[in-house]
Amino acid sequence: MTTENIYQSIKKWKSLIDSYKNGNNAIEAEILGYLNQGTHFSVSGDEVRQWQNILGKEEQKRIHAYIGIDENVLKFFLIDSKSDKEGNFNTIFIKEFTRQSPNAITENTPNLEICPPITSESAINRNFRWNMYGSIWLKAQKVEPFVQIISIPFADYERLGLEGKQSCTCFFGLTNDIQKSVSGFTYHIEIITVKDLTINEMSKTAENYSTPRPPFTVDAPADYQLLLKSGAYL
Repeated sequence: MTTENIYQSIKKWKSLIDSYKNGNNAIEAEILGYLNQGTHFSVSGDEVRQWQNILGKEEQKRIHAYIGIDENVLKFFLIDSKSDKEGNFNTIFIKEFTRQSPNAITENTPNLEICPPITSESAINRNFRWNMYGSIWLKAQKVEPFVQIISIPFADYERLGLEGKQSCTCFFGLTNDIQKSVSGFTYHIEIITVKDLTINEMSKTAENYSTPRPPFTVDAPADYQLLLKSGAYL
C-alpha cells in the first residue's frame, strides 16, 4: 500500500465512527462487524528488531497501531513513536485482523527474565470480556472518545525475546482502568500481546499496557503525525 492509501484507510475508519457518533445507529452492526472480522494479528521478531534499531535510546518508546479500513477489510498500521512524531512513514507494518491459527511458539527462553504484568487467567478474561461485551462497549462510544489508535509500549514486544521469524499474537481485550467515564461503562479497548498460546506459557508472556487514542495527552496530537496527515484528526 502507498502512504496515500494508508491515509485513506484511516480516514474511512474516522468517517465511519463519526457517522455513528452523530446518530447513524444503522452502522453499529457494520462497525462491530469490522472489529470482529478476525481475532488477532501477529508481530515478528524481525519487525521488533527494526523498531529497536529506529527507537534506539528514545526515552518514550511506543508502537502506534492505527485502525483503518481498506477494501472492506479492517487493518492495523503499526509505526514506532519516533517515526510517527517525525512524520517518517517509511517503516509502517500493515496487519490484517485474521482468524487463522497463529504458529504457536514453544521454545523456552531461559536467559530472558520476564516479569509479566498480568497472568494468563487475566489475559483470557479480558479477551472474554471483549467477545461478550464488545457490543456494549460500542454503544458507550457514542459519548466517549472513539478509538482510532492504540498506543502500545515497545517493551511489550521487546521483552518477549522473539528471534527472526518467531512471532507473538496480539488480540483485543477490555480492561477497566478508566478514571473518567461519561457513559458509565468503565472499560476501554486494549491490545494484549502473548508469545505463547498455551495456558502454562501465557502467564509468562502476557502484556497489557496498551491504551486507546483518543483521548490524547497534552503532548498530542503532535506525536501522531500519521493521524494528522491523513486528515483524520478529531
